[in-house]
Amino acid sequence: MKRTLILISALFFMACGGGNEADPKETSLDDQAQERIELITEMEETVAADKARQDVESRQRLLVAYADFANKFNQNSMTPEYLFRAGKLANEMGKSRRAIEYLTNLHDGFPNYEKRTEAAFLVGFIYENMLNDREMAQRAYEKVIEFYPESHWAGEAQASIELLYLTDEQKIAKFKKQNQQE
Repeated sequence: MKRTLILISALFFMACGGGNEADPKETSLDDQAQERIELITEMEETVAADKARQDVESRQRLLVAYADFANKFNQNSMTPEYLFRAGKLANEMGKSRRAIEYLTNLHDGFPNYEKRTEAAFLVGFIYENMLNDREMAQRAYEKVIEFYPESHWAGEAQASIELLYLTDEQKIAKFKKQNQQE
């Protein structure tokens, strides 16, 4: 609890431009980004430690910290990773549409990010499994196949499309048939 209050105070302090520190104009953007990275790392540790409790407030603060970082430090090398983490965290928190926004922004804004293909696949996964929107899921999966045909995620997207409109009984029958053939 004490650590949580410290983190809240630190976020508030940073947001208000706080106290005796150097003028933010004098602090380089890289230094500001590094301070935020350290704060986010502490917040991630707190959320990880409280995983069993599923502390909604800590997770929400972390989600906001990821988004704020991405907005303020768009050119920082950690930004795409934080957008990816924000997408996964938002999805875990049941904020599926927000998760899709983060993952789409990551995909569209960071063409060299190593998890870009996975982010594109996760958009389809969220549409399918969280929002039960098969049409949008299929579109997202088809984009993964179109843009990344040689990737692992294209194979996963193709398999997902094949199962997308099947009933549970049809899926079970398909898996049984596959197991018999192996």
